[in-house]
This record gives sequence, C-alpha cells and structure tokens, in this order.
Amino acid sequence: MTTKGANTERLGAFSDGVIAIIITIMVLEMKVPRDASMAALLGMWPSFFSYALSYLFIGIVWVNHHHLLRYTENADTLVIWSNLGFLFFVSLIPFFTIYMTANRMNSFATAVYAANFLLVTIAFYFFQLAIAKQLREGSKSKTVIEGATWKNWIGMLFYALAIPSAYLHPYISPALIFGVALLYFVPETGKQRG
Repeated sequence: MTTKGANTERLGAFSDGVIAIIITIMVLEMKVPRDASMAALLGMWPSFFSYALSYLFIGIVWVNHHHLLRYTENADTLVIWSNLGFLFFVSLIPFFTIYMTANRMNSFATAVYAANFLLVTIAFYFFQLAIAKQLREGSKSKTVIEGATWKNWIGMLFYALAIPSAYLHPYISPALIFGVALLYFVPETGKQRG
C-alpha cells in the first residue's frame, strides 16, 4: 500500500474515532431516573429526544463524511485541517441539542442550535473544497464533489434562515434543520472508489 492510501486511511480512522467518542459521550450524558416507574421513564422524553436527534444528525454527518473520503487522494495539510474544523463543529451537536431541550426550546437556545448546524455545513463545504482541489480537472470524482456543493448552499441558506426563525416560533427552526438533514440523508451519487 502506498503512503498516499495510508494517509487517507488514517484520516478516516481518526474521524471515525472522534465520531464514535461523540456518540459514546452522548449516551453517557443520559441520566438514569432514580424511580423505577413508567412515569419516571416517560418524564425523560427530553433526554431521549435530545439523544435521538443528535444520533440521527451525527449519523447523517458520518455517512456524508465517509462518502466524501472515498474521493480523497491524499491527506494533505489543507484536508487535515479542514477535517479537524469540521469535526470540531460536529462535536458541538450533542451539547447544543441538550442545551436546546434543557431550555425547553426557548428562542435563544434554538437559534444557537441552528447556528451550530450552519457552522457544521460551512466547515463541510471547506472540507469538500479541500478534497476537490487535489483532484484532476474534469475527472469524474471532481465533477461529483463539485456537483454536490448545491446541497451545501441550500443547507447554509436554510440553516441561516433557521436562526431568526427561532424567534418567530421555536418549532420552525428545528423543522428547517430536519428538512435540510433529509437533503443530506443520501450522499451525492456518482462513481465511488474503494
């Protein structure tokens, strides 16, 4: 195996590890009720909601990240740093999800939650650009990656709209965020390597 392949494999393994730790920390944050009753368990719905929402979004992020790494030819400095920036904002998803649900989806907490998704999408866009930069002009891989940027622009627009929408009604903002998540549910299709 060449050094080039090993570099991208290490990048993927590191990213997978970070995402696995994020998910592990999320489940450890769920506090077990002291009362062994159905009412106590049902009273935990905000925690379950928070966990399920974060898990779904992080799962979508991981699928798209994994898909994008298939096109990476070399884990150069730009790719590594853009990946770290992307993972930083992804690591904040559980915190802001818990923050939003703990504050009963008040306007400010919901707006901050939406802002984090905007930052995740911006960071993913830069990660995508870093990978596209190293691909040969006119190649199928470069065409697929550059063709997928329309999702990022739509995502950034709707996440930006979700921030002030939290002040109109707190449920509009998560609805916009969930709608964008569905847009990313299936990664861009095209010839995949690996």
